[in-house]
Amino acid sequence: MKNNFTATEIRAGALVLTSLLILVIFVAAIRGCRPRDDTAKQYFAMFTDISGLNSGADVRFGGVRVGKVIVIEPDPEDRSEIRVTVEVRGDVPVNEASVATIAQVTLTAEKHLEISTGAPDAALHSSGDILTSRTGSGGFVDIPDIEGITTRLETLLDNVIALVGGTPVGDTGVAGGDEVVDLTKITAALEKTLNESTGAMSAVNSAISDNRQGIDDIVAKLVALEDVATELLTQISAVVADNRQPLSATVANLQKLTEEASTAVEEMAGSLSVTLQHLEDVGGNTSDLIDDQRLTIEEILLNLQETTRNLRELSRTLAYQPDALIRGAKPQGRKNEEK
Repeated sequence: MKNNFTATEIRAGALVLTSLLILVIFVAAIRGCRPRDDTAKQYFAMFTDISGLNSGADVRFGGVRVGKVIVIEPDPEDRSEIRVTVEVRGDVPVNEASVATIAQVTLTAEKHLEISTGAPDAALHSSGDILTSRTGSGGFVDIPDIEGITTRLETLLDNVIALVGGTPVGDTGVAGGDEVVDLTKITAALEKTLNESTGAMSAVNSAISDNRQGIDDIVAKLVALEDVATELLTQISAVVADNRQPLSATVANLQKLTEEASTAVEEMAGSLSVTLQHLEDVGGNTSDLIDDQRLTIEEILLNLQETTRNLRELSRTLAYQPDALIRGAKPQGRKNEEK
């Protein structure tokens, strides 16, 4: 049976096919399915500590992304080292003066393999070569190369001792040996201190890496909370601005009501005092009853006086600082010009 498709149906089908094709390309790009670079070269870097570097991490040449880490495994020839295999674009001039290190761009960024640009006149590396590598702290604080510092310090001490006529480091059993031993101890203490600093920095970096997700969540929640609070304050300000007149009228009415209540309570307390005094003057059983209930009556009078004082305080607050009731702030009293 022959089907006759309309132009609208044909366009709709073409749109669906195009969308599927774009989706497939997008998924392939996300998963790293890109056309293979036939000119790409592979290099090896050896480290004693990869400091959290993962397979698939970026490889940068002087800070520019030029490839990725494809394999991380123990070195089959030296079990004390980790071999990192990287793939780099063929046009990148990795040379014999280039040094591979593990670096990090920002505090929350993933670790990547950094290859220095080396020297302009150095010979280029061939695919499969082992790069000169340096194991560092893997973080923002670049801990110096302790072994290199120690070697340079010993050389400097040898030159100083030779200049003053002493014995170089390593020669013992002759005059001046005691002084050389002291200098060697200083060098050993310096090396120990730097080693401890390296361990501490590694521990800090590890702790930050382990809790990175939690830190990011806390920062995101704080930002969201700040936005909600700002929006709420804006809404409250808008409501107050729109209802300023009704709020002013309500505050005035409440002030008047508290003043009237305060006056009524004062009058009630006065009347009660007069009545009690009159009953005392009458005497007899009534006087005995008053004596028996005196503490209760005095407590009632004190409560009435306290209520009167609170009503007056509320009235003054409504008159001069109504915002203290809304915001929960402590009233500061009347201003000088309002006294």
